[in-house]
Amino acid sequence: MFLSAIVLALIVGLLAGGGLPRLADLRLRSYWLLGLALALRILAAFLDSRLAPGFPVGWAYIGAYLLILGWLWLNWRVPGLQVAAVGIGLNTLAVLLNAGQMPIWAAAFHAAGFTPAALQNDPFHFLLTANTVGEFVGSGGLLGDVMPIPLPLIRDVVSIGDLLLALGIFWAIVYSMTRPEAPVWRTRLLGANQAAPAGATEFEAGVAYAAAFAGPRTLAPAGPMPSTAIAAPAVAIRGQSPYLRLVRNRNFSLLWAGQLVSFFGDRVHQVALGVLVAQRGSPLEVGFTFAATAVPNVVLGPLAGALADRWDRRRTMIGCDLVRAGLVLLVPLAIGVSIGLVYLLAFAVATVSLLFRPAKNAVMPLIVGGDDLVTANSASTVSETLADLIGYPVAGIIVAVLGPLVAAAFVLDSATYLVSALLVISMSTPIAEILAAPLRLQALLEEMREGWRFLRGQRELFANTVVSSVAQVAVGTEIVCSLLYAKSVLDPSRIGYPENYSLLMAAIGLGSVIGGVAIGGMAVRFRKGLLSIAGFTGIGLTLVAAGLVTDPYLAIVIFFLTGATNMLFIIPNMTLFQERTPQRLMGRVVSTRQAIVFAAMALAMGLSGWLASIVGPAAVLIIGGTISALAGLAGLLVPAMRNAR
Repeated sequence: MFLSAIVLALIVGLLAGGGLPRLADLRLRSYWLLGLALALRILAAFLDSRLAPGFPVGWAYIGAYLLILGWLWLNWRVPGLQVAAVGIGLNTLAVLLNAGQMPIWAAAFHAAGFTPAALQNDPFHFLLTANTVGEFVGSGGLLGDVMPIPLPLIRDVVSIGDLLLALGIFWAIVYSMTRPEAPVWRTRLLGANQAAPAGATEFEAGVAYAAAFAGPRTLAPAGPMPSTAIAAPAVAIRGQSPYLRLVRNRNFSLLWAGQLVSFFGDRVHQVALGVLVAQRGSPLEVGFTFAATAVPNVVLGPLAGALADRWDRRRTMIGCDLVRAGLVLLVPLAIGVSIGLVYLLAFAVATVSLLFRPAKNAVMPLIVGGDDLVTANSASTVSETLADLIGYPVAGIIVAVLGPLVAAAFVLDSATYLVSALLVISMSTPIAEILAAPLRLQALLEEMREGWRFLRGQRELFANTVVSSVAQVAVGTEIVCSLLYAKSVLDPSRIGYPENYSLLMAAIGLGSVIGGVAIGGMAVRFRKGLLSIAGFTGIGLTLVAAGLVTDPYLAIVIFFLTGATNMLFIIPNMTLFQERTPQRLMGRVVSTRQAIVFAAMALAMGLSGWLASIVGPAAVLIIGGTISALAGLAGLLVPAMRNAR
């Protein structure tokens, strides 16, 4: 996994206009710590296999991890190494809990396609089996290698820490290769004409150590050199992608990485919850479960925005992550008692998320320059869709092999919220304008009314909200019916359930990633209103097409197009509101809009579950898609919507 991250980073760095001289010129401190850590690992393997088989060598592995953590601390300034430090810290904790060994969840190990023979001569890893969730968590399984990757060329079982380490390695290398102040080859089109210094440098030694720590085995150990994101101020570089300025933005990179991990956990949560409710309940109960996640946006959205405007945005995000980490742990307990408790917890988690969302939207313009705001929104959306792309297929495998330990999926989701909170804590944000008025109900109601008056007075924003509310019926329909569609419509002889559902969600994620990147690079050339109209129409037509097929492979292609067209309206809409709303009103205005849009979505979710039990999920997809397409086309008749720039 780590070698793949290094190779991919080198390729991306070169394609982005960087060069190896820039990588070699980066000076890092105390690289000898990495050499000592590598020596400890080699010593541990040598003692176990040659001199003293069975001798406890856990102390050597613990020492190696602590040395790497110390090296990362000394080089905290390099973008990527903060994220990497969190990853190595999580892996270190798992190793400490198991006296110097890294646990591999046995079910995930077999799901990835490995046999016990792969660990025959491995003193570092061991297979973890557990009969209860408490035993699983107490043995450090949550922090161990629990996520299977059953792909032939990159077959592996990885931990949450491994994901952060790989992301850190990638981020640090791309940053180093594209730094504006570093030298580059004379033959390059971009950069200065300076010769690269001869010989290996500290950074090269660090990358070499990461490769060595990954080991020769396909199954990657849990401890390479990683990277995090501290970024220098955004610098306009001629000929370079705006995404590179975001790579150098420390605060954005920390927020982006934290959301990526959290979103991944949410995908595992969604698949586990949807499958359990579908097994134990009716289509109507599936619809109500998902509708419960949208209702808070309707009844509490404006209030959440008013609160977010008077609280520190960074602290609000941290608090929301911690509260959600606790709430999702209760879901597996509630399922065994009453489906009504599941509705209540879904409502509670969504309510807390209401505070996080406007706080995050308000922070974005504070940490990103105005010229990069569209690109930052695109990259932020891509983090969620990357989680769709990777998280849903892995979630399907995890849920399928969990068996009686399915509650561990919700524990995993809780852990990802804690990781997100830790990364947000590492951010430093400028002081923003916040309300200092006393927290009184009358004052809150007036602030909510102020947000509504601003939205109502801005023709472009209000027209966008009205059209979006009608078009979002398709989104509510897709959220509920895609699970029922995979279970009862698609041909199970070609792809079974719930794997087919996971692949549909992954296809949406892939389409969203490609569409999001494309929009981020070209959105400034087109009117935001026209892009939104095209998105509403496109997503509607794709859902109509999905309702007409039963072949899972065709459905996967169609859902890919659904994800791509989804980005056509999400990113322009988000940017439009950020550009036209004062910071003082951001939370209230965004929350008011979301209350209106989510009201339509919640209604669509509830009705979709009910209609699916009468006419079937395929017919409901066709109905919802038709409504969205017609709403998009109607937007052409509204000048304020059509002409929005």
